[in-house]
Amino acid sequence: MTTLLLVRHGATEANLMRPYILQGLRPDSELAAEGVAQARHCGQSLRGLSIARIYTSPLKRAWRTALLIAEEVHARVVVEPGLSEIDTGLWSGLTWQEIDQRWPVEAQAFHDDAETHGYLGGENLGQLRQRVLPVVQRLVAQHAGETIVAVSHGVVNRVLLATWMGLPLRFARRLPQDNAAYNVITFEGQQAKVRTVNQLGQGRLAA
Repeated sequence: MTTLLLVRHGATEANLMRPYILQGLRPDSELAAEGVAQARHCGQSLRGLSIARIYTSPLKRAWRTALLIAEEVHARVVVEPGLSEIDTGLWSGLTWQEIDQRWPVEAQAFHDDAETHGYLGGENLGQLRQRVLPVVQRLVAQHAGETIVAVSHGVVNRVLLATWMGLPLRFARRLPQDNAAYNVITFEGQQAKVRTVNQLGQGRLAA
């Protein structure tokens, strides 16, 4: 059995703003001070586990989170471009209030079914799944019987979790993914079982 610890990056200033700003691939933001503390805390909660490798999206907020986790669990960090966040296109750097006002028709289509109606000028959730799922399957296959960490992003994690839980992707955005939370997924071959979702702090890993 292979165990995947799927982590969302720590908070950036855009995450902490109210209302928050969509990041996607752009801007490639650094962690805020709170995000650094969150990432360290996540790493501390994973101490004592035998981590074979930490894979990370190349975006700064994920890469920095991975390095901070690595300091606690003493595992090598490898950049995996396929774990990058969804491309939010023309909506990057905007709040949902701004998007809803400027593109009411396109925004409503997205809210109704983001699997087929994506971020304007960017990706939809179906395209994201086609991009990221084979990457994770490859990483799992490379580490049969081991435990690995993948540090990625909110939308990526929700799409993966929805897929493994058998949920339609139009419901993926309802899954909680707090900054620096981790999810536990086990694999027997490529058969996935979601054990824990959105774990924060010192919670125990599900058996």
